[in-house]
Amino acid sequence: MSDDPNQKTSADAGAQATPRAELSERGVVIEGQRIASVMSDGPRALLAHAPLIALPDVGASWQEYRAILARFASSRRVFALDWPGFGGSARPAPADFAYTLEHYTALFGQWLDSLGVARAVLLGHGLAAGVVTRYAAAHPLRALGLALVGPLGFAPAPPRAEKLAWRALRSPRLLRLAEPTLTALALGPTTEETQQIEVARRLARQRPDHGATLAATAALWRDADAARARTLESARQTRAPGLVIRGALDPLCAAPEARQVAEALGERGGLEVTLPEAGHLPHLQQPERFYQALEGLILTAEANMAAAN
Repeated sequence: MSDDPNQKTSADAGAQATPRAELSERGVVIEGQRIASVMSDGPRALLAHAPLIALPDVGASWQEYRAILARFASSRRVFALDWPGFGGSARPAPADFAYTLEHYTALFGQWLDSLGVARAVLLGHGLAAGVVTRYAAAHPLRALGLALVGPLGFAPAPPRAEKLAWRALRSPRLLRLAEPTLTALALGPTTEETQQIEVARRLARQRPDHGATLAATAALWRDADAARARTLESARQTRAPGLVIRGALDPLCAAPEARQVAEALGERGGLEVTLPEAGHLPHLQQPERFYQALEGLILTAEANMAAAN
């Protein structure tokens, strides 16, 4: 090894050769509603790789998935959004906007088209997993891989121990009372990232338009409860390689539901990964294991894409 401090090692050169991508946020208008969106920019070489799109759970913002986007932005284009009713997006009243998984699926397709994204690996968290499977079933050529994180709304009925939580989620009045407790339960083991999310959600509860967010949340949970059979059937109709990731301490997504979803995916079923000591946002408590599982899905999707070409 050279003693010259100015001489770069091969590792240094490799690090400098890694494409650097920045995340930028912008508004995309779909059906007259502003959709807060984030995307990466980077060298054209990234266009050869499968994009990754992260779809937040109901009540969440894309900011809660920033770590995932940053982790993969150096190797591919990454995208995310805030659903209508949440985060930085418009908050139309339920009387003026259909807060249903079916409508979200149609809106997501228009959003993809507006960004010029033809095919991608889709990550859906919580209820957004139902959006992912519905879209993939209807557009099999555009979904290269499906990562369903803590999927909700697939099981025939919530387990008895979860009925109280489901009842609260379906009522704006009860949800306002239960939201702090449900947030703490969903976040699970405390990390620096979960603490930041807890603070952000506490501040969001003080916003004057928080009532609109509660109304949107309750409407979506009511729809998801009524559409369980349709959502599970959409998983069976998918053809892309699938992955189900669940935190072992997730109080919302029970182990039997995660297993049922994994078994339903496509013709051969999907891979099921359970991360210990993680809650409903497992990428915050077990990031390396989470990224390893997600990267495996992405590599599989790219291998299939290359074989098809």
